[in-house]
Amino acid sequence: MSDQTPGNDPSNMPPPPPDAGAPPPSWDAPPPPDAGESAPTWDAPPPPTMGDAPAGEWAQTDYAAPPPAADYAAPPPAAGYGDPYATSAPPMAYPGVPPGYQPKQKMVAGLLGIFLGAWGVHSFYLGDSKKGVIQIVVSLVTCGIGGLWGLIEGVMILTGNINTDANGVPLVD
Repeated sequence: MSDQTPGNDPSNMPPPPPDAGAPPPSWDAPPPPDAGESAPTWDAPPPPTMGDAPAGEWAQTDYAAPPPAADYAAPPPAAGYGDPYATSAPPMAYPGVPPGYQPKQKMVAGLLGIFLGAWGVHSFYLGDSKKGVIQIVVSLVTCGIGGLWGLIEGVMILTGNINTDANGVPLVD
């Protein structure tokens, strides 16, 4: 048996073209000067211009002018969907409240006064740190009996007798 398969048999291969090793001709290359009349002619078509495209096909003029800016506007959001980057609610403005200041909550301050009033936690929450330190000292000196002061203030906050924080900003419900 032969080591060669029918596909690898050199006798079955077609002969190579005469200029197999030469690079393909370019449109800009002139014919060799000694080729004479047998040399092929180099009649290259002219390069296309902007108006040469047939109707209905793409032409360079299709993208020469940018589309109007209105074409770049984002589509409106679909129904039921809001802006994912928007905050849930705009901050509420209270009279006399500086911008960016978060008003204190009445329920939080009252419950802190009732449960942790002996340590002045509700006073610290409302922004009156001097009063909070005094409540701690009174509770320590009186062995906890001064804690009634915080309990009474917590009830007063919940009933509405105390309705502002240390800065004079009204407490919110």
